Amino acid sequence: MNADRPRRKPVIAVGASAGGHTNELLPLLEHTDLWPELPSFYVTTLDILAEKYAARGGRTYVIGECDRRKLLDIPKVIWRSLRCACRERPDAVVTTGSMPLALFCLWAKLLGAKIVWIDSIANTDGLSLSGRLVRSFADLCLTQWPQVAQRVRGVEYAGQLI
Repeated sequence: MNADRPRRKPVIAVGASAGGHTNELLPLLEHTDLWPELPSFYVTTLDILAEKYAARGGRTYVIGECDRRKLLDIPKVIWRSLRCACRERPDAVVTTGSMPLALFCLWAKLLGAKIVWIDSIANTDGLSLSGRLVRSFADLCLTQWPQVAQRVRGVEYAGQLI
């Protein structure tokens, strides 16, 4: 390795779906002391949220919404997530979740990214379905409730976002 060659800036993805997930992520982004680099790009589920993230600077990708009640939307989200992950090749993903972001995290992990999953504050008794899926491959899985961290192996508590 050539010591004179400058190091490549890490590609950091940040994402959340609509509603509470975004409401938890935005205050986290305000803590500039937590971010060695600004996020390189954002991943969200609705066009209206893309405008919020774009105002922060960086590229924004809309992958769409899906969940167990919207099964027909899953292939579209899988495809958009794969396309985004392949195009950007993130080194790390930080997300407050939902199923669409879990699918993006899976593709990013397969491409070598580190995954930080922060489960929603609404899940007081256990991890969300998406959180349970991502916990199996996340590098760091956080809950916002100490009792969840005590009950669920591989999950840590580091405080609440909101």
